[in-house]
Amino acid sequence: MDTETKRVLCVDDDEAILQSRKLLLEAANYSVKTATSGAEALDILAAGAQVDVVLLDYLMPGMNGDELATELRKRLPHLRLIAVSAVGQLPPALLRTVDRSVQKGQDPEVLLTAISDVLAGGAGTSGDERLPASKTVLCVDDEQLQLQLRKMVFESAGFMVLQARSAATAMEAFESQNVDAVVMDYWLSGKNGTAVAEEMKRLRPRIPIVMLSGFSALPGEGVLVDAWLRKADSAPEDVVHEVRRLIGLRADTGEPSISK
Repeated sequence: MDTETKRVLCVDDDEAILQSRKLLLEAANYSVKTATSGAEALDILAAGAQVDVVLLDYLMPGMNGDELATELRKRLPHLRLIAVSAVGQLPPALLRTVDRSVQKGQDPEVLLTAISDVLAGGAGTSGDERLPASKTVLCVDDEQLQLQLRKMVFESAGFMVLQARSAATAMEAFESQNVDAVVMDYWLSGKNGTAVAEEMKRLRPRIPIVMLSGFSALPGEGVLVDAWLRKADSAPEDVVHEVRRLIGLRADTGEPSISK
């Protein structure tokens, strides 16, 4: 394939990555434009820039890669899209939207091969039939920022996420939705997390519950949940790992889904 006339738009909030990727692609005879945000990328295209393929990061401030990919599909449905991210497991919705995904940090030839294949019409790696069934985690926290951060982390790990900012909305979601695990903050407005966990366990005792707190479990409280994690000692990936582990243990014994 003659790459001399092929045009690439690279979108990443890390300018150092953009510059190194621009040098790589230009050395391979691509014409390259760069954008440091999803909004800037949309502005470039709206101004009339001709692009054959977009390389987009997933975790970006303002507009995530999945939001950008969705918007690009609406505006330019035939434009080729490749997600290039450090996130190990991208959200299923993003994988269904893009033509290919590539892990950051791999040999440059991996990216060049993906671009060449996608531009030549090669089959992407996404598609419903290639994606494992997503598990659903209910995140409960009365702080909206914490909820949004937790949603981003779990979706990047391939989970579906339900959110609740109070004990009442948490119980409503738990009773009405298929939930595979619960991640809950200890302090909730009007009610502490262990009281909510106790109610949940009475209804569906095998659903794993992970409690996040600024302190260790008080006597008797730890037995109400499946895992108690101190926030200061637990990175986001630790929480995801614990949820995966607990869901795996539950799968060994079986838990019927609720009827809707």
